[in-house]
Amino acid sequence: MFYEVIILKSFVYQTLLKDFIILIKYFLLNSFWKTHLKMRNFLFLLFTVLSPTYISSQNNLFAKENSNTKKKLERFLKQNDIPGMSVSISYEGNIILSEGFGYSDIDNKIKVDPSLTKFRIASISKIITALTLMKLNELDSINIDNKPSFYLDSISREKYNFTIRQLSGHLSGLKRNPSGERWDQYNDYTEQKFYNSLKKDDLDFEPGTQFQYSNYGYKLLGLLIEKRCGKTIIQCQEEYIINKIGMTNTIPDYNLNKPEIANFYVNKGGTIQKSPYMDCKFKYAQGCHLSTSEDLIKLGNVFFKPDLIFNSYRPVQIMAKQQVLSSGSKTGYGIGIMSNVDFYNNSFLGHNGLENGARAILRIYPKYNLIISILINSQEPNLEDLTTEVIYSYIERLKKMHN
Repeated sequence: MFYEVIILKSFVYQTLLKDFIILIKYFLLNSFWKTHLKMRNFLFLLFTVLSPTYISSQNNLFAKENSNTKKKLERFLKQNDIPGMSVSISYEGNIILSEGFGYSDIDNKIKVDPSLTKFRIASISKIITALTLMKLNELDSINIDNKPSFYLDSISREKYNFTIRQLSGHLSGLKRNPSGERWDQYNDYTEQKFYNSLKKDDLDFEPGTQFQYSNYGYKLLGLLIEKRCGKTIIQCQEEYIINKIGMTNTIPDYNLNKPEIANFYVNKGGTIQKSPYMDCKFKYAQGCHLSTSEDLIKLGNVFFKPDLIFNSYRPVQIMAKQQVLSSGSKTGYGIGIMSNVDFYNNSFLGHNGLENGARAILRIYPKYNLIISILINSQEPNLEDLTTEVIYSYIERLKKMHN
């Protein structure tokens, strides 16, 4: 209910603000208002205050927080021997901090640029997949309360007795990863091998009784989307989500060697080495995208402005609502997105990512209209505590502003 109220307020506010500004523009151009200069000047001032330019100018309110954040991030980079890091933070849709630290390529001394440097975002891709699912649900192409076998004839209705909603919330009972899949450059996992795995892999538990994070489940979800979309999962993600919200620096990881794509590293015995490449074949529903920290802010903004993709706020409400086990316990996960509280009891939506040589985190704080994304080209340090501590100062600043 909390997220439903917050998201609804945000959606309604954005819509009303848009309509109000259009109305003010009309009045300013109307000849009647031209003859009433005091009223016209007042409306012009009001329009200016509500405009994005004015909102952007308020970013200096966070000057102290931004300065402290940069110092904190630089310390974290050095303490953990991280080659490079990209961090972006937004408030009310406007980026208030976006910084690159260190190098995307150590050998060639290429510095990180938060608007250009592409990192592996790993499982944050699940948000993109889930948004694609919810768009197809809105278009009446997929009913998330149907079973996968309703759309895929090759799936056993009896054995896989879970709904698509449960599948997308990791309640299906499927293992974390299918048997036989590799996570290195020798990965040769295919759709046919996936179906072979389904035939021999049993469920770990009865659907709905436990939460178990499952890349396996998102592979199946990707096949469902492809079947209803009529294209590859990558094309579906791009058509319905990535291109719609202008994530121009978000691409599949095809192991391309380009200056704007970071190299990825592991620390072995105190020595930083390039991490082995992982072939991403048949992994794009669950992960394997490259993106920038600024593009991830655009992804997070969908939860404040659902009309970028959807016809109403309802799809993101459904995604943000924690799913519940048959025992009545909440899982901390909705559809493709975490729904939880941090150490300071501040509620957030988001996702973490871990892949060869990379970590990623995206958090959306609906109550405070804040979004933070952090990307690094190292897989050793956990980013959760850092993210919590960084965003805490901005939340405290906003609390003081509103008291």
